[in-house]
Amino acid sequence: MKRPGSLQFRLLAGTLALVGVFWLVLSIIAWQSAVSEAEEMFDNDLAQTASLLAGLAGHEAHELEADLPKPPYVADVAFQIWDNGTRLALRSDTAPATRLSPVDAGFSDQGDWRVYSLWDEDEKNLVQVAESRQGRFAVSRVLARHLMTPIAIALPLLALALVALIRSSLAPLSHLADSIGSRSPQRLEHIPVEQAPGELQPILAQLNLLLSRVEDSLWRERRLTADAAHELRNPLAAMRVHAQVALASQTAGERDMALDSVIAAIDRISHLIDQLLTLARLDTETLAAHFSRCDLRALAADVLAIEANTALTKTVNLELAIGSAAEVRFEPTLLAVLLRNLIDNAIRYSPPGGLVRVRTETSASGEATVEVSDQGPGIGPEKRQRVLDRFYRIPGTVETGSGLGLAIVARIVELAGARLELADNPEGKGLLARVAFPAPAA
Repeated sequence: MKRPGSLQFRLLAGTLALVGVFWLVLSIIAWQSAVSEAEEMFDNDLAQTASLLAGLAGHEAHELEADLPKPPYVADVAFQIWDNGTRLALRSDTAPATRLSPVDAGFSDQGDWRVYSLWDEDEKNLVQVAESRQGRFAVSRVLARHLMTPIAIALPLLALALVALIRSSLAPLSHLADSIGSRSPQRLEHIPVEQAPGELQPILAQLNLLLSRVEDSLWRERRLTADAAHELRNPLAAMRVHAQVALASQTAGERDMALDSVIAAIDRISHLIDQLLTLARLDTETLAAHFSRCDLRALAADVLAIEANTALTKTVNLELAIGSAAEVRFEPTLLAVLLRNLIDNAIRYSPPGGLVRVRTETSASGEATVEVSDQGPGIGPEKRQRVLDRFYRIPGTVETGSGLGLAIVARIVELAGARLELADNPEGKGLLARVAFPAPAA
């Protein structure tokens, strides 16, 4: 046994308490049954003694006392023989000079005496035999002691046996605790389940799932940190170079050009940091509690309005094609991030005067889709899966960017249980990005 809150103590105390209660209840029932049986036995002895006295009523007193049977469990026995029921002819030393009971036949209780009265065959002599209640109670105490003695002996022995059994049964828990406690934070491999007791296997299975998620989260964090450090190194180095150029400039024009380059590098870093923060939130945030019904068409119109200034700067046209409302159940902010990244990508890679079109639809099965098409260079089929990786940029790309836009889109699509398809723009040159969301539950 350990501390009161331990599992061993609770099992031992609970088991002993239940056994003790059941044993006590059964002992009380058995004792009451034994007392009832003893009462019947004592009454039978009284009746037999009275019958014997009635048959021997004509003998001498000393012969009568010698032939009188002695009950084996009760010493306090008294008897009287009354001539015609009125004159005391004979009595034992323990009997009073007055009648033991006014009842002439059968059993009766008089004070501390249990009395049986009987007339002889000639109905001349009334015989009364009595036993004291105190004597009967002494027998009951003996019975109770015999019943309770096994409990007093067996319960401690049972407790010792249970301690040994519980400790041996819970030994796998101690071994498991030692195994987990000896691991370093870098050891996240699964805990063996096959050799564990059946009761522990569901717990270990869930613990292994948790370890897998923690390992995956750590891997993503290390990868994100390494990739971020690599991507931030280039713009920081460029900023340093442009700042040095600005310091060494001989004319205001050279200095302004260098400072413009510094500002552009700062803008690139800011955009990269925003994308990294978004990606980190997608890797750690629990979203189910924030799901709500959203209209993709209305959300697309809002994002197009936000991106209008960027499109105007590049002289790219934006269009929300005619279509139906498309309702999905998801987190609205993340849907806006998804649309913004798709539209921003389309604007970046569209040539001046190009068209970026957004279309939303709902199929007969209730599946909602959003399509973003552009008239840029497009993406070859062999690179469409690769561009979904973090920080990957197609070699030779001249447009600025962090290589995270489509990676974020792919992660949001995964969280939403949707599908992302990249294809050629059916209306001509360019890329078509299509996201299909499952029908919202009723």
